[in-house]
Amino acid sequence: MNSPGLTRAKVLARYEILDTPPEALFDDIARRAAQGLRVAFAGLSFFDDAGESPREWFKSGVGLPAMQLPRHESLFLPYASGNPAFEATLRGDERMVIINDMLADKRTRDHAWVAQPPHVCFYAGVAVFSRDRTPIGVLSVLDVVARDVKPRDLDQLINLAELVMARLEARAEVRGKSRPRASAIPSLSDDGLSPQSAQSRGEEHVGHLAREFIRLEQLLEDEIAMRQSTEARLREEKEFSDAAIASLPGAFFMFDVNGKLVRWNESFQRDTGYAKEEIGQRRAVDFIAPHDRALVADAIRRIIERGDELTIEADMLAKSGEEAPYAFHGRALDIGGSRYCIGVGRDISDRLRAEAEIRDAKERLDLALAGSNLTLWDWDVSTNELFFSEGWLKTLGLQLEGVDPNKPGSVFRGEQVLSWSHPEDRAKFEAALTNTVRGVANEFVCDYRVPSTDGGWAWLHSAGKVTERDARGYVRRMTGTTANISARKAAEERVEFLATRDPLTGLPNRMLLNDRLAIGLENARRKGTRLAFMFIDLDRFKTINDSLGHDVGDELLKRVAARLSACVRASDTVARLGGDEFAIILENLPPDGQETQSVAEKMITSLAAPIQAGEHQLNTSCSLGIAVFPNDGDDAQTLMKNADVAMYDAKAKGRNNYQFFSEAMNAKAQERLQIETALRLALRRNELLLYYQPRVGFQTGEVTGVEALVRWQHPKLGLLTPEGFMSVAEDSGLVVPLGEWVIAEAFRQVALWQKKSGRNLAVAVNLSMGQMFDAKRLVTTIESSLQKTGLDPHDVELELTESMLLKSGEETSAALKHLGELGVGIAIDDFGTGYSSLSYLRQLPVDSIKVDSSFVRDIGADPNDEAIIRAIIAMTHSLKLNVVAEGVETEAQYRALRDLECDEYQGFYFSKPLPPEEFEAAFL
Repeated sequence: MNSPGLTRAKVLARYEILDTPPEALFDDIARRAAQGLRVAFAGLSFFDDAGESPREWFKSGVGLPAMQLPRHESLFLPYASGNPAFEATLRGDERMVIINDMLADKRTRDHAWVAQPPHVCFYAGVAVFSRDRTPIGVLSVLDVVARDVKPRDLDQLINLAELVMARLEARAEVRGKSRPRASAIPSLSDDGLSPQSAQSRGEEHVGHLAREFIRLEQLLEDEIAMRQSTEARLREEKEFSDAAIASLPGAFFMFDVNGKLVRWNESFQRDTGYAKEEIGQRRAVDFIAPHDRALVADAIRRIIERGDELTIEADMLAKSGEEAPYAFHGRALDIGGSRYCIGVGRDISDRLRAEAEIRDAKERLDLALAGSNLTLWDWDVSTNELFFSEGWLKTLGLQLEGVDPNKPGSVFRGEQVLSWSHPEDRAKFEAALTNTVRGVANEFVCDYRVPSTDGGWAWLHSAGKVTERDARGYVRRMTGTTANISARKAAEERVEFLATRDPLTGLPNRMLLNDRLAIGLENARRKGTRLAFMFIDLDRFKTINDSLGHDVGDELLKRVAARLSACVRASDTVARLGGDEFAIILENLPPDGQETQSVAEKMITSLAAPIQAGEHQLNTSCSLGIAVFPNDGDDAQTLMKNADVAMYDAKAKGRNNYQFFSEAMNAKAQERLQIETALRLALRRNELLLYYQPRVGFQTGEVTGVEALVRWQHPKLGLLTPEGFMSVAEDSGLVVPLGEWVIAEAFRQVALWQKKSGRNLAVAVNLSMGQMFDAKRLVTTIESSLQKTGLDPHDVELELTESMLLKSGEETSAALKHLGELGVGIAIDDFGTGYSSLSYLRQLPVDSIKVDSSFVRDIGADPNDEAIIRAIIAMTHSLKLNVVAEGVETEAQYRALRDLECDEYQGFYFSKPLPPEEFEAAFL
């Protein structure tokens, strides 16, 4: 079976078409294809597969850059059917190749005709078949712009391709008849037919081709006749349209997609002042003043590209340079497959002058209204219609459904205006209006709410009076003003809110709490029910607030308020008293007290969970005190005082718990209050003292340093150790100034002893959690005391507990590292009693480990304690740290620790803590 290439070569040889000179028969078809589809290029080509270099050869062409292409550069063969082999028979939808945008198609964007002049961008080709439907060539059209093909254009291309086939057959038959009959017979008997049969079939086929050729030629003649008739009709219509355009009162214009004027009337020519020849050489925007050209260009784009119909106002520019305001109306018009813009322009100078005069008058009135923030309204009672002044919605800040805010003035029915009112204000508004109409009141005055632009409700104040009555005295007209008083109402509500609410959390404040407690107690007495009052204090809030800032502290308080409110019923009260203190009122409680306990436990659990405050995740807790009516107090003052006492008892019992009030608590609270008051005075009266306990080396037996321990010389209770007042100092916030005094005094005393004795005596100072939370202040205090006393930082050691290190944040760790870089030592006090997290030994500049006295006490009796100490010493020495044993009171303890190679010790075995003068006399 022959290949498609061989079959095509035989057919083309029969047609004798390849490499023949131009022929009018085929040049006419290429020209008609270019004109019919309105493209720059067209070509009729045939596929030459016979030579060594297969090619696409162009028999005819319009504007083509070359008359042949190598087969691989053909724009038809490689893409037909998606098969480079191009099967001999194509289906109807496969005889076409269309590439709308060759520059965007990766298959063709590098083609020579695309990448180089003439820079073809569009291609459409229809296969040309022989009589046996062998594809032998293509009728193609090309253009330099991307475009889409309409179905009627494709039909035209197909018809022209069929005409090519007919003309090829007719041409071949004519040439065949001119040759001897014998030369034709073998060519027809190649398929095995007898000469007579071949001759008969040839004559039949020639007759068929002749009839087909005549039919196609007749179609062509019919098309030409129809076109001539259409052109005559178009000429008549043009004459009619010319007359209509000439009679238009405005300036008529029509321009193409490039903005070139193609039609205009005498009015346009007269208004612009240009001659006819000059207008035809200019674009539409040339007749527009420069400051409006961008506006007009955008309108032209929308008309041409989207088919919009637009009316715009712009200044027309005449040849003389004069500018005049025009209103232009334009729309798209499609003629013969091309789009145009037609329109008219009208001089609006007179209209603009009149509008300016009206606008000036209105502006004066609007300025007066704007200065007063008032809206005028006029009510025609007879027709029940209300008119509002211009800009009334904007002036009043309203957003009403179905009302256009851009309309200058609006008229509405009375019932519609009434429907805008808030449902709760509607009856009040209607009553005030009715009283005025009936004469009950001389004027109409009403405050009411309507929808505002922010989605809420705006407060309005309307005032008006009757301005016209009929002969019977009935009201016919009312006039008045309306003002937006939302700001005033908001201020009034704000004043009321601030008087009764906490501005930070929005909870009731102390004043509103007292009112609700008084009312709750009265209801409890009348109904015989119980009422619980709770005092809540956040644990360590002051430390968080001071270290992280007030913004974080405020956010924490708001989150706490929300969690507390979620733990109670809607009928209960959660209030903020100030700072980190909250109060709860629980009403209508059962007599067993279980509900009160349940609420307290819920609050403790809720506040114990981490709280996100800004970028910080905080861990806090609360101490809660509860007093119950009538058992713990019959009046508000007593109930609040007893709840406060119970709250302090909860703090004393480790915080993060709740306590019910008892008489024993009251006595203890009174004592605690007295201690706090006296401690505040002690700082000012210099009642605090420092005692010093020596620290001794096991190997040398010499005093290597001292630990400074605070004492309080109470004027009534005598000498108090820290156990008697330090917890009060922690709760009251006095621990920070107390700790600063200890640092300053201990540094001063040790520096003085060093100068007197000439010995390198170290001093250890205990730090509190309050000092740790304010790390910057701690660093400043230590650096200032070192500078004042001249003490060497290497002679200072700060003692912290394991729990304190584990609760410290990044700021505290950074401060300790900074102090370590200065040379200040860090000691872990009470080692072994904390959380056993040893990561801080690697992360922080720790120098010493102090073994807690609880392990030392039973070292000779309990083998477990000895094993623990042995492990601690071994681990500490492996880290090259110093080990100090606390609470050494007996010789057995001393010997055991010495044998375990402990470095230093302190305790009553060597010396108890001594006042400065006794220590100096004994050891210096």
